[in-house]
Amino acid sequence: MATNITSKFLAGTGVIVTTSNTTRVVALHAYSTIAGTFALSDSTGDKIKFQTPASGTSDIYIGELGIKFNGTVSASAPDGGSITLFIG
Repeated sequence: MATNITSKFLAGTGVIVTTSNTTRVVALHAYSTIAGTFALSDSTGDKIKFQTPASGTSDIYIGELGIKFNGTVSASAPDGGSITLFIG
């Protein structure tokens, strides 16, 4: 079970979580003014990839175990995109 749930916000593309430990993404919210693809990755490559329509949102609940990321978590978003991760 995930404990100590926190949120991390990023507008645009870049590093959203900086750590050398394991991070588990349990849910996310994304918004973009244009249609495009969001990608979340760690040192091994893309772990989560999804698309949003123009002026659209995506709310994704993954579950208590989440998806495991090792070390730094990076996010890429379309222009005008932002993402909020819920991690535990």
